[in-house]
Amino acid sequence: MRNATPERLRALIRENIDGLQAILEFNERREFRLFRLGNEFIPFASHPVNELRWWEEFRRPLREVGQWARRHGHRLSFHASHFTILNSAQPHVAEAALADITYLGRVLEAMELGPEHKVILHGGVATPTFEEAEARFEAAVARVPAEYRSHLALENDDRFYTLERVLGLSARTGLPVVVDVFHHACLPGTWQDLSCAELLRRTFPTWRAEESPPKIHFSTQDSGKRLGAHDYWVDGAELERFLEGTRSVSADFDIMFESKGKDLALEPLMPLLREAPRFQPLPLAA
Repeated sequence: MRNATPERLRALIRENIDGLQAILEFNERREFRLFRLGNEFIPFASHPVNELRWWEEFRRPLREVGQWARRHGHRLSFHASHFTILNSAQPHVAEAALADITYLGRVLEAMELGPEHKVILHGGVATPTFEEAEARFEAAVARVPAEYRSHLALENDDRFYTLERVLGLSARTGLPVVVDVFHHACLPGTWQDLSCAELLRRTFPTWRAEESPPKIHFSTQDSGKRLGAHDYWVDGAELERFLEGTRSVSADFDIMFESKGKDLALEPLMPLLREAPRFQPLPLAA
């Protein structure tokens, strides 16, 4: 933070925008059309140390990379960190989380991207009761400026918020639900006997037409770490069973793979994905 001068911040922002363009071109050559940006894309954007009006100063390059993404059918997203707790009972933590969410939404708006490009949120804490925590979450979401709120989506986690409970939050906030298949396996709650196809059928209606297609997360347990830790690779056999088990789901959907190996972990899966009946390049935007 001591080095966060306006000049240094400007240099990093330029470098990150150029880097994003290079990544998207790399992804396009490999038919990877989902990409999650790092939350420090604009360094210290939600902290007072960054006084730049970066969304105005870098309006043109941000718009240009957004136009490229739309033209090539790429879908971008952010994932709020575990420290971004909108429903914290500590006001300073909740305010910092609101600043984070506002910043991430502002990036997508500065790129002129639509509501299908998302900022993914977890439910947060569950204290002192789920009911009180969920009421705080609903109130916090209502404080997010409307143009940024349209980018928000909810995801089930592996500690507190089951998919069933997140659907309840969705009903209260109007936010769509991203099904994390791995998190559901870790914390299924009362839905432990439901098939993956049924989980998707219950959650996909939370997505409005302008936000679609729905998106899910898929990953594999790291056998050497705690329950819920993502592996370097994605188990191809698990993925094949999932794809076979969701053949009956009529809606198209996007799959984001969460793995420590990133593109290296995805490369071995591409032959399997290309064989799936529903696999297709995303349509190019006008």
